[in-house]
Amino acid sequence: TVFTADDGPNNVGVAFGVGGKAGAFSYQVTGGWDVDNEDGAIRAMGTVDIGPGTLGLAGVYSSGPNSYYSSAEWAIAAEYAIKATDKLKITPAVQYYGNYFGGGTEVPEDYDGLGDAWKVGLTVDYQIVDNFYAKASVQYLDPDDGEDSTSGYFRLQRSF
Repeated sequence: TVFTADDGPNNVGVAFGVGGKAGAFSYQVTGGWDVDNEDGAIRAMGTVDIGPGTLGLAGVYSSGPNSYYSSAEWAIAAEYAIKATDKLKITPAVQYYGNYFGGGTEVPEDYDGLGDAWKVGLTVDYQIVDNFYAKASVQYLDPDDGEDSTSGYFRLQRSF
């Protein structure tokens, strides 16, 4: 939850979502209005099956830091999930942030004067056996107003 330092949250917001699928194309649009911060965000995502994988595109706009999206004023992203085998999926991705905030303890009133940032990453998913998966991911982030960073994770997941 994002709120200013001297003001506790009231945890009230309004959200919506709509999505669908048409052949190889699927889409989703979500949004929300944060009553505490009097700001909101809207996000659009779409995927389409192309060749051996799925191309995904996304965009988000935030009118100011809020509980629905606070990383930047806007961002665009693209990924291509390559189905290398029946058990292995490899997904490179890239994202660009306009007026990047990126979190922290001091929440700005708005995004004015903030620099941009970009991020690249790679995720590898592997099905070990039915309903049991391994996932590894690494990302590199380069913000104008901060230090470059590399992060990642490894996860084992069981589906029931």
